[in-house]
Amino acid sequence: MRAKCATLTAAASRHAAASTSSPHRPVGRRPGKSVSASRTRAFGDDLGADDILSAMESFHEEDTSVSVSEEAAAREGGASFKGTMDEDVFERVDEQKTKRRQKRSAVRAARETARAMGDRTKGSGSKLAFLYETSTDLDSADTLTRCNDTLRWCSSMEEVLKLVKEMRDAGVEPVESTYAAVMLVCQRIGSPERAVQVYDAMKEAQVSISSRTCQLAIECSIKAEQYKDALRIKDDMRYLGMTMSPTLYVTLLRALSNNDVGKRNKPKDRLIRTCRLFEEMLNQDIDPPPAAYHILIVAAARANQHDLAAKTFEEFVDTGVTPTRMTFETALDSMAKSGMICQALDTFLSMKKSGLTPRKASYNALLSACANAPQPRIREAFEIFEEMQADETITPDRSTYSLLIDTACKAGKPEMAFEAFSKMRDSDVEVQVGTLNRLIHATGLNAKEDETSVDAVLELYEAMKRLGVKPDAITYGSLISTCAKARKASVAIHLYEEMLKEGVEPNRILFNVLINALGRSDRGDEAMKYFDIMKSQAETNKSLMPNRETYTAIFNARIGPSGAELAIAKHTLDSGDGVSFVHSAQVTQLRDLYARAVADGVYEDLTTSLAKREPDSGACTINMNMLSRTEATVASLVLLERLSTLAEANVPPATFIYAGKAKAGKSGASRRLLAIGAVLRAGDLKFEIGEVGAANLIAVKGKHLRKWVEKNAGTFA
Repeated sequence: MRAKCATLTAAASRHAAASTSSPHRPVGRRPGKSVSASRTRAFGDDLGADDILSAMESFHEEDTSVSVSEEAAAREGGASFKGTMDEDVFERVDEQKTKRRQKRSAVRAARETARAMGDRTKGSGSKLAFLYETSTDLDSADTLTRCNDTLRWCSSMEEVLKLVKEMRDAGVEPVESTYAAVMLVCQRIGSPERAVQVYDAMKEAQVSISSRTCQLAIECSIKAEQYKDALRIKDDMRYLGMTMSPTLYVTLLRALSNNDVGKRNKPKDRLIRTCRLFEEMLNQDIDPPPAAYHILIVAAARANQHDLAAKTFEEFVDTGVTPTRMTFETALDSMAKSGMICQALDTFLSMKKSGLTPRKASYNALLSACANAPQPRIREAFEIFEEMQADETITPDRSTYSLLIDTACKAGKPEMAFEAFSKMRDSDVEVQVGTLNRLIHATGLNAKEDETSVDAVLELYEAMKRLGVKPDAITYGSLISTCAKARKASVAIHLYEEMLKEGVEPNRILFNVLINALGRSDRGDEAMKYFDIMKSQAETNKSLMPNRETYTAIFNARIGPSGAELAIAKHTLDSGDGVSFVHSAQVTQLRDLYARAVADGVYEDLTTSLAKREPDSGACTINMNMLSRTEATVASLVLLERLSTLAEANVPPATFIYAGKAKAGKSGASRRLLAIGAVLRAGDLKFEIGEVGAANLIAVKGKHLRKWVEKNAGTFA
């Protein structure tokens, strides 16, 4: 915009310079003839600035045509006489002069007629009747002010436009205050979008615009939800050198943080736009007011950018201004959601030092920070709860006790969860199903090590029913999950059947934990039965479609509770028919399950992966870095079957299986590497393990793969 305006300004300057230093002869002289004094006087008296400019433009056009003729003559070897003008120039100037004189005469006649009819106009109810009074000076500022005041109290745009036309016809030209009056009418009658059109018309008419009018246009743009126009007008102000007030920046910041602009309409996109405008305000050496900091903190919290919210709050405090209660609590809530317990405690203390008494929401935010911390702070949570109880003006609510129980569960302290529940029972807070679900979950946390956990959760389940609280799908899911950890498949099935009798519909998570419970108890056939039930119900209820967790659970159930390595060893010891593990009926079932998962869109078809080759080397890369250990095991078994179907000409010179980035300790990549290697060894396929940078790879050379394909072609059922 700035470059475009600069170009236009430069062009206008060049045109003005060319006009004041024209190479032509004076307008009042003709070669070979003299001009009388009377003609000269008439020329000066009758022609105004517009007439002179038109004449100069005519000369400029003739000069251009003459120059073109000269160039053409020069190319033809001829000559052109210089120093003369077109014979018709004065005739055209006289014609233009006559037309303008006639127009001015018509305007004067219209004014006189209107004034002569002033009494009749007043009688007709015109709001601008004073324009036709003989005593009215149409060129005075008072007259313009009276017109603007009249416009300002119009009740519709039709009335405004009619009066503006009447003003023009009477000879009063609209100025900036007139346009501003029309914009105020648009704002008052509920058509702020038309105020933006008025602003654009004012720019088009090249009327001088003040910052006050620009601010009015921005306010109307925001009210009309035309945020791009608001930003455009803001840029106009900056280009014209106007000073943007902090209040105006706050208005724009609030609009950008709360609303969408264009196609990018997510909280993070709104945050980015808000940050850019905030930075612009800083670059203009404008100290952001407290409201600007608060808006940025809220925008960061909505976008889940809690680190930015905390950092912005710290910068705000460093300015020496005491935040409001709303700003304190917004920052505290953002810190709590991200588990920033230290920063949350500091903010809480700062709020108390500033004289703001903490409210229930403030204490609950601190408890949430304790629950969400990387290492849940259960002791700090109880200390905060005790301080909250000591304040007689605050009564803990259901959220308070739920957060205490959640913190205890995440910290692996079920006994403290029950302590929080006991405090809840002693209060007047109603016990609901969500609270009891948290207790059941907390009780079942240690079910792997403590088999009595199953009895404990069942006691809670019975107590829930005695209290008249109806269990839901989450309740049964937590109960069955506890049974899965303790390998109590029979109890899990009983709970599932009881759930159906109670009329509770199972969800996908419940089916997943039930299949997992049966698999951990080495009851793979029953797990397959419930998997088929789930698939059947998914035909009418899409929310039951199996996902990765479902297939991982059924894979584990078919492989066995001891894992693939022990399953391979067991098959080797027990098999008397000489059939290898990769050719067994158990693996055939796993491959069928993988095919069903591909059909459900859960995994990629390995046939497609095998068809992709590196353009230079022709090597094939199979990516398994996103799979779990169980998934990588089954995918490797499927890969062997796909490799056996390759024609000799399609065997790649090298095949790489990517397991992920290597990390110290037992990482996911190392577990995948062990699982893939165990399957390839069971299939008697030679391979090498290596690292490329930080990546763990299994490499199979082409010669080894060709021999293996030749040996195993057609052997997979």
